Amino acid sequence: MIIEKTLRRFAYPIGILFPWLLTPLAFLITDYLPKTNVPLLYIVMVVFIAINVTVELAIINALSSFFAFSFFFAPPHRSIMIHQDEDLLTILLFLLTSVLVGYMATKHKKNVQKIRMREFMTDIELELLEKLPKALNTDDVVNAMREALQPWKENCVLIIHGDNWATHPMIRRMTNLRKTYLEELLELRLTPEMIKKIPELEQEHDVYFLYNTRQVIGLLKISIENIQYLPKDIFLLLLHQVNISLERTRLAADLEKEKIAKENELLRSALLSSVSHDFRTPLTTMIGATSTVIEFGDHLNKEETTELLKTVLEEAQRLNRYTQNLLDMTKLGFGHLQLECDWVGVEEIISVVKKRLKPLLIHNDLKYDISPNLPPLYVHTAFLEQAIFNVIDNAIKFSPKGASIDVDCFKEQDKIIITICDQGTGIPEDEREKVFERFHTAEKGDRRRSGSGLGLTICQGMIMAHGGKVSIHANPRRLADKKNPGCCVRIELPITESEDKKDQQEH
Repeated sequence: MIIEKTLRRFAYPIGILFPWLLTPLAFLITDYLPKTNVPLLYIVMVVFIAINVTVELAIINALSSFFAFSFFFAPPHRSIMIHQDEDLLTILLFLLTSVLVGYMATKHKKNVQKIRMREFMTDIELELLEKLPKALNTDDVVNAMREALQPWKENCVLIIHGDNWATHPMIRRMTNLRKTYLEELLELRLTPEMIKKIPELEQEHDVYFLYNTRQVIGLLKISIENIQYLPKDIFLLLLHQVNISLERTRLAADLEKEKIAKENELLRSALLSSVSHDFRTPLTTMIGATSTVIEFGDHLNKEETTELLKTVLEEAQRLNRYTQNLLDMTKLGFGHLQLECDWVGVEEIISVVKKRLKPLLIHNDLKYDISPNLPPLYVHTAFLEQAIFNVIDNAIKFSPKGASIDVDCFKEQDKIIITICDQGTGIPEDEREKVFERFHTAEKGDRRRSGSGLGLTICQGMIMAHGGKVSIHANPRRLADKKNPGCCVRIELPITESEDKKDQQEH
């Protein structure tokens, strides 16, 4: 590379003077070899220059070699005049051979360089085609294109919104008017008619467009004449592939937006359907009981009045649970669930949950077994209580009358495990992941009470916020019962060491 640059810099002086400087070496050859071998030395020099510089300089070198040979080796010596026909023929053949060999060597060199450049461009294209299908958005496509153009960064500039492209040497050499034209091209709003005009605009402004069917993503200005042997067909194919990828990412983004909009619409419909159904039933019951007390209060005895008021209270508490679930779901959905953790014992949490469940445990019993000496949990107490409450509430809904709900708490390695098992119809294995989806409600089993389908979703969100995990399994105590195999919800919570214990371990 250094030799080639040096030869190019001093090309013409070398081409003219080098044959004359080589003459002393030619004289040394004549002492050992016949004089007829001297032209071969000059031909070697012509071929060397033809390969490393240009054919034009090789021809100039061949002419200079012709005169040097004629001056020093063809009689009469010290003169370019030739008197013998044999010497004249030798010199003419030498000149013709030098020109032909120089031309063929230069042509061969150009062909080799073109082949190498095509191979290089093919490698770049293959690498780019490997990256483009993996591009998820417009920025990924643009970055892949920018990396592909890295070998020619001095002779090309990628003009993208927000990039500091105006500082590139190619742009600095442009007039302010042309810079303004480029900025206007970037702001073009594409229509089918405008897309048809893109080839014309590219030719007019000497740029290439990077675009999808909606907008211009960027412009590529490249000085192809300064990049030797750059195959324009491969280069244009590369640009075409980039534009296809830009359109693909746009379509994918639009499809994702439509999918999100559709999901939001379905979610909104499910929410309205769930809320209207779940709120209407307790409200109807409350209205009926209250109306009865108001209209027939004088005719009711104390026990009947108390029973109706208890019904109102139960349904009001039920509404309150639905409202709390909706609020919790909103916090989880928008990422506003903030943990205010404190140390609390597992037994304390279960005790509070049992008190809250008392109005619901009319036909069922809650049994719990807590291993002794369990370490305290560093959790947001209210959230963990709500998560366990939701699971047991769900178990009550699916349990037959008289069946118990079993809660077991124990330590397993570095985790606290809480299992809540019922004696209901169970959940098929292929449905166990779906029950954690919002508004998913089971259609099987003895459902004495409706639900919004948010309880287990909220439970999973709250447990995962603590670094834990929730999973559903078959009830191991009822594997032989095919009718009511039951279901177990397993809650795993990591054990966090207190600061005191950490200090003791360090000391």
